Amino acid sequence: MDTTDYWTARKDFLDDLRYTRGAAAGTCAGYASDLKLWGDWLDELKRDWRDCSHVQVEQWIGWQARERKAKPHIIARRVSCLSSFYKWAKKRAMVSNDPIYLTDKPKRPQRLPIWLDRDEQARLQAVAADIENLPDNLHGNARQRILDARRRHGMLFSLIQQSGLRISEALGLKVKDVRMINRLAKSVRVVGKGDKERVVPLPEAFGTIFGEWIADLPKDAHVFAKAVGEGPPSPVAVRLYLRRLVERAEIDKRVTPHKLRHTYATRLLESGAQLVDIQALLGHVSISTTQIYTHVGEERMADVVSRL
Repeated sequence: MDTTDYWTARKDFLDDLRYTRGAAAGTCAGYASDLKLWGDWLDELKRDWRDCSHVQVEQWIGWQARERKAKPHIIARRVSCLSSFYKWAKKRAMVSNDPIYLTDKPKRPQRLPIWLDRDEQARLQAVAADIENLPDNLHGNARQRILDARRRHGMLFSLIQQSGLRISEALGLKVKDVRMINRLAKSVRVVGKGDKERVVPLPEAFGTIFGEWIADLPKDAHVFAKAVGEGPPSPVAVRLYLRRLVERAEIDKRVTPHKLRHTYATRLLESGAQLVDIQALLGHVSISTTQIYTHVGEERMADVVSRL
């Protein structure tokens, strides 16, 4: 049997995941973190990674819940990551058995997605467009930079709500990725998870505003660059900015860019879109991922019935 040590095997797996299978950088970072947790735990026990069974995996699961207070869906994700790693290792004869196969795995809790109601969307849009509450005691062009940032983030959040793009997809968007006709933005082309390309049409009302906003920018420029020739802000900075706008809009929900994506899917469902259409527009690989939105419809129907 192969005698590769764990950390070398982990690196080879991550390289294969990134460069052979084309997984997104964010996916690889998540796998790297989960596998590091497993490796550190094994090192602490002085246990050989090639000589583990479901017993050790279940002990690891219990340790996460007990010592790290990890939530069930986080643990389930880590076990899934470990399963992918050991299947990969077994194919390469690095291990003789898959310790995940007989593991009593934690069940992922069925959670309803969070989305914005139409009124909440309107309040968020109003706050993003409000320039009256900008600081007025600044010198030089700092006030203009703040105003530009407000407009840029407002357009970014509107785009996600009108297209369902992931935050990474939206921030990576370049002007040349937007199909334009007479200054009207008709659609955006993005490369999502697994390097899968998709074209997402834009509603005409939004396309008119968005098209005018980018019409005079260089084709190779990032749409949400902080300045011409620069790159876009980081996802972390964008999430923080959105949190501030949500607080100012007095929306009592934990809203993230991904929740704006949920909002887009919810509006599609309300408009009569089929799950297979929503799957294509969101870039989901599996229809099972899209099926969480059936619960949105069920919850809304239950709310209507409760008022009888």
